Amino acid sequence: MNGYYHALYIVASAICAIVAVSGIIADVPMVYGIIPGVIGGIMFVISAVRFFKHKADLAGFVANLCGFVYYQAYQANPVMLPDFTAYVLPIPKQDQVLGIALANLTVAMLLGAYQAVSGPLGSLMDGFVPTPAAATRERIDRGMVFAFWILFILVAAPNVLFGKVVVRSYRSIVYQRLAWSEEDEFAGYEIWGGPLGHSVVNMALWASSLYLLWLYLLRSKHRVVMYVLSPLVLLWTAGVVMQGTRTYLVTMAVATAIYLLGDSKSGAKAFYHALWSIPLLFVMLQVSTLFRAEGLKSVNAPELASRILEVSGNEGATDEMDGIEFFRTEVAARGTAPGPALGFVRGLVERPIEGLMMPIPRTLFPLKPYDKTGEEYNLFFENVRLGMNTSEVFMGASPGLIGRELIKYGYLGPITLLIWMGLILGLADRLYSVGSPSDFHRIFAAALLAFFVAQARDFAPVWFIPFLPAMIIFMYLARNVKRISPSAAPVRGTAP
Repeated sequence: MNGYYHALYIVASAICAIVAVSGIIADVPMVYGIIPGVIGGIMFVISAVRFFKHKADLAGFVANLCGFVYYQAYQANPVMLPDFTAYVLPIPKQDQVLGIALANLTVAMLLGAYQAVSGPLGSLMDGFVPTPAAATRERIDRGMVFAFWILFILVAAPNVLFGKVVVRSYRSIVYQRLAWSEEDEFAGYEIWGGPLGHSVVNMALWASSLYLLWLYLLRSKHRVVMYVLSPLVLLWTAGVVMQGTRTYLVTMAVATAIYLLGDSKSGAKAFYHALWSIPLLFVMLQVSTLFRAEGLKSVNAPELASRILEVSGNEGATDEMDGIEFFRTEVAARGTAPGPALGFVRGLVERPIEGLMMPIPRTLFPLKPYDKTGEEYNLFFENVRLGMNTSEVFMGASPGLIGRELIKYGYLGPITLLIWMGLILGLADRLYSVGSPSDFHRIFAAALLAFFVAQARDFAPVWFIPFLPAMIIFMYLARNVKRISPSAAPVRGTAP
């Protein structure tokens, strides 16, 4: 049954791309914005109902979520469509066409990668998928609580040493992006500086992983201790998630929903909780969008109400256009793109190494990869797109999911990206379809997909930092359980 729906989603994605391209060529905003967005929105709702009601097809739900929220919703919103139209106007038509096509093909690419990778690499993925009978709490919880305490100490270190336990997190929530300014009034951390100091501070981002372990242990025999520690865990996590970076809010919301509402025992409760959680998440996202430059102290109800439909921060289609223009004019035209063969090998090998090394201070490992293409693209964005005459990189602009891979690894870069994305989505879907009633299977899938959703916006190594500890811990526990209790490959559940 999932195969039928995946075919439907892929065909719908292709139709969206065709319609959007025709709209760009004809210069009709409703055709390239509203119509593809409506189609994508319908597919997203179908996939969400199948997942939350029938507990089926996690892969289809997440692929449609990423495609709609990041790459279609912005221009599909009638309130924001004029802004989208004005933004793309100076972009060369050929880059508009290719960018809008790739943006609307996001669902097709993600699901196509999932289908292509799941077969050849299925046995590899099965190596990390224990049976629910093997992954019992009696076997998992001891290792999980041990890992929790190690991670708790590591996350506590920067918060205690430099953040006064709660002050840094409080300031990050209240002042949002102002908390990272140089002004002492808003500063989040007071550190000794240098790469090592900043690496210690980055350990605070591991609160995202700590939260996932805490969430799992709330249903264990250690629940009383978890409740006692919940103020610190939730505050440190909120200090990361609510600092004005909307992607964190989306990723952690998806992870929580997969774990709690994806439980086969949740039933109709999933829709009851959706009635209050989705509006709350929407308001939080809007606050992080509209007021993050000044912080929560600048929020007022009348202004928020008047601008509540100004939904932005998910401009994936424009990012793809910018990335494609930069690749065409600054990389391909100058002949600096890696050769197809070299780029393909580098994309397969370098990406995971680059991500795994992100938490390691460069002072301790000078050979740590350094990506200059990000700075080069940001300078292009600042000078060409924003019209500034500057040689200083002061922002983190995104060239889009496909654009970044083209810039870094050449014409075959996107293929390597999709292999890795398909592997992550395939493993998470296998975990869920085999053991949706199992808390361990769901929390493992939730961690993988929190990382996946972050990368679907813009595949960047920095997103390895917050979720890497959880993914390593869950992979180790899964492999350990399979070693202790070997069995045949898990049999995947049949979707309704």
